[in-house]
Amino acid sequence: MSAIDSLPFAWGPPPGRATIAAIPEDFQVDERLGFTAEGAGPHLLVRIRKRGLTTMRAIQIIADHWQVDRRGIGYAGRKDRVAVTTQWLSVPWHVNAACPAGGMVLADETASLEILEIDRHRRKLPVGALSGNEFTLTLRDVEASPGAMARRVVTLARHGVPNYFGRQRFGRDDNNLVRARDWFAGTGRPRSRNDRSMLISAARSAMFNAVLAQRVRDGDWRWPRPGDLLTLDGRGSLFTAETEEALFNRRRAAGLRIHPTGPMPGAENRGQALSETLAEREAGVLAEWSPWIESLASQRVVADRRALRLSVHGLAALQLDPATWQLRFWLTRGAYATVVLRELVAEAEC
Repeated sequence: MSAIDSLPFAWGPPPGRATIAAIPEDFQVDERLGFTAEGAGPHLLVRIRKRGLTTMRAIQIIADHWQVDRRGIGYAGRKDRVAVTTQWLSVPWHVNAACPAGGMVLADETASLEILEIDRHRRKLPVGALSGNEFTLTLRDVEASPGAMARRVVTLARHGVPNYFGRQRFGRDDNNLVRARDWFAGTGRPRSRNDRSMLISAARSAMFNAVLAQRVRDGDWRWPRPGDLLTLDGRGSLFTAETEEALFNRRRAAGLRIHPTGPMPGAENRGQALSETLAEREAGVLAEWSPWIESLASQRVVADRRALRLSVHGLAALQLDPATWQLRFWLTRGAYATVVLRELVAEAEC
């Protein structure tokens, strides 16, 4: 069983089953940066459309095609392989060199890569420099009543879903977690700097999911409690839920404007002091993970916070035929479409 499979549902078991991403075109993602190219500088800001490729493989193809160092290519986020996705890359390019032509770079029966837009930019694109992603998902072989599906869609749109990290974070068969455990126990080590970052991310994500899962069981994953650290929807700033503002905060939470947060463990972050109540509550869940937290602190990983709830912006569903549904929605950066889908349909086994 995957680390994600045992997590509790917020709204009860999904009302049906479906085949997800039967073909890449069933899972379409459009990355939004939230800013435009600066029009000058030693980089190109390049928008690509890829099919059947990981982001890292697409970067290597671009590097080979334009004969540049792949290490100089920046990206804001990684996108799934079994999907049709657009995303932005930054490519180092001499200021006096003419901009290259766009168009199709790779096209075969299983994969394709097309350059859609190119403009000058001053900086390398850093990881996380996106505002969010728009999704168009097609569910096939749906086994659920239209009424039950429609009701669940309305629930997700109105109230959101638990902001779990999806299974992609943990690797095939949770291998990233297994390797992180071995590393922390001294019986393994990361293969590279990127590999180290991946293992750290997997470990912190599993602990966040554990805290969120307990809040879901307790029924207050979306409601602020006095002493909670709260965040505005789509923002990073934090503030404490004060007792005298309980009714006001509950109204804002009902409108999806604020969310309680959970821990991304590491060394103490002095800018994110926890109330005694919240610290004790989270420590109780994370007690069995204390060796991992100590290892993260020794690696100088600083603790952070993440919203417990995910707003599913603009969620709309259309039944294309009795067994096919199409979903459209928008998620902020760092969120997983798969955690939205798991509240709607169970994935049919191949």
